[in-house]
Amino acid sequence: MMDKENYISLLTICTYYKVEMDFIQELNENDLLEIAYQEKKPYIDSSVLVRLEKILRLHQDLQINLPGIGAIFNLLDQVDDLQSENQALKNRLKVYED
Repeated sequence: MMDKENYISLLTICTYYKVEMDFIQELNENDLLEIAYQEKKPYIDSSVLVRLEKILRLHQDLQINLPGIGAIFNLLDQVDDLQSENQALKNRLKVYED
């Protein structure tokens, strides 16, 4: 059972961001956003609002389609992983420099 405090109704999201419910469902189908259900009503975890806003900017402002947005997020995740790995290697190297 989900904690409703951390979830926002999909209807509220669609109203606030002025997007169609179908678009949010497409994001879910393309694994870009996860929709949770309680009592057959769709909700989105409030922690993914920043991600949703990025997706909406890419789609609305830059006219990027959903597969393109998926590719962008995949590449951004890879960059984050490489930056973390690079920092870990730098930290290990410092041991030998001192």
